[in-house]
Amino acid sequence: MNMYLDKKREKRVALIKEIVNYVLTVLIAFALAFCFVMFFFQTTSVVGDSMSSALVNKDQAVLFKAAYVFKKPKRYDVIKFTIEKSDRSHEFIKRVVALPGEKVQIVGGELYVDGTILENEYITDLISTAGIADEEVVLGKDEYFVMGDNCNNSEDSRFTNVGAVTSEEIDGRIIGTIKGFNFSSLD
Repeated sequence: MNMYLDKKREKRVALIKEIVNYVLTVLIAFALAFCFVMFFFQTTSVVGDSMSSALVNKDQAVLFKAAYVFKKPKRYDVIKFTIEKSDRSHEFIKRVVALPGEKVQIVGGELYVDGTILENEYITDLISTAGIADEEVVLGKDEYFVMGDNCNNSEDSRFTNVGAVTSEEIDGRIIGTIKGFNFSSLD
């Protein structure tokens, strides 16, 4: 009888160990996934309609913070960047339209990059305010020219309070939006 109880106890202990091992494995997996998401991704609220129709006021945009660790921003990437002022910082979400070393100018409401009109599906309106791009702007080796898709309702690189954006100011790439439990990609 004693041997029977010992075997039953051994089976119970083995079952408890297996359950504890399973629970610990699941908890560790959740903890690692949580850390991965927190380190690499962030949601940010869109304020205003300067990026409509891609992003509209109050959208929850998904920021991929590590997007530019091993590569540089590409033309048409939507980025989030922060400009530090003496008294506070200001965050922006805009589209990259010109890359380091390129020349940008707005003439007759059209955006020219290196002397050629930038044909794109994002900025479709004639640009009513050229700002600093009224004259040719030559971007430095680490500068990007950004604009809102809704260009006539956007505070962007055309204005001196924003200007060209450097890699240091870029927080990451906006990859999509979350509405409820649905993710919509910007690509």
